[in-house]
Amino acid sequence: MSEALGVRETISEAVKTFYLDREGKPELVPLGFTALDEVLGGLGPRSCGILAGATGVGKSSAMLAAMMGNPGKVGMVSMEDGPDVLGTRLLSAFSGIDSLKIRRKELSRQELAKLKQVQEENKLDNLFFSYPIAGTIEDIEDSVRDLCDQGCKLIWLDYLQKVRGHRDDRRHEVAETFTRFQRAVAKGGAAGMAISQFRRFGPEERVPMIYHLKESGDLENEARVILLVHRYIDEHHVSRLKFRVGKSTYGGEWLSWEMIRDAGGTLVECPEYDPLENF
Repeated sequence: MSEALGVRETISEAVKTFYLDREGKPELVPLGFTALDEVLGGLGPRSCGILAGATGVGKSSAMLAAMMGNPGKVGMVSMEDGPDVLGTRLLSAFSGIDSLKIRRKELSRQELAKLKQVQEENKLDNLFFSYPIAGTIEDIEDSVRDLCDQGCKLIWLDYLQKVRGHRDDRRHEVAETFTRFQRAVAKGGAAGMAISQFRRFGPEERVPMIYHLKESGDLENEARVILLVHRYIDEHHVSRLKFRVGKSTYGGEWLSWEMIRDAGGTLVECPEYDPLENF
């Protein structure tokens, strides 16, 4: 059972959390998005957030890019993509070779040699993956425990709506999935980020809002941070992902940033595009 705390004890816990009583940085968990981490510092241990976007917008690619940019130990529970998909994306990111070329094996000898070199090198040994493809909520809890045992301080879940079978009501099923994911992450002393989908936009809707989240009420109440992402094409015909903080219990709800794909197809952070800057 949880212990009841008074005002003094509650304040003391905050002082400890943010290292206000000693030297050093607080033990916040960075998310791997530079623009966000520079402002918020990351999530507190045992707290969870959500990255939300429409189907096919690039949420999983953004998650993987954030993982690769994270200095700490990070884990992913993948409910949909296996090692073939994620491994190809990692090969592409480390080699600079387009992932479609790798998938179709349209490679020169030099490129094949480069991929072999990447495979043999010990790159980013702070990343860990679990693959309970189309698994149950219990599979997620087991995966989170295994990733925490590896020392992961941030765990991604890809994705909430993929989990089925433990509730008849869909809204309550998704809400319970997020709650039990939170509980498992907190038990392991880590922070968590879950990917979630939007409902379909109406004909006049363009910019995503929190109410576009499927099962938005339950998820909005639970999450400490909600990141909203949508894709648009700029006037130079470049596809861009725009991220915005839709909710934050820590402040910074004005914050936004963008990502584009590099030559190898990997998402990288970039300055926001201003179509008027050249006029």
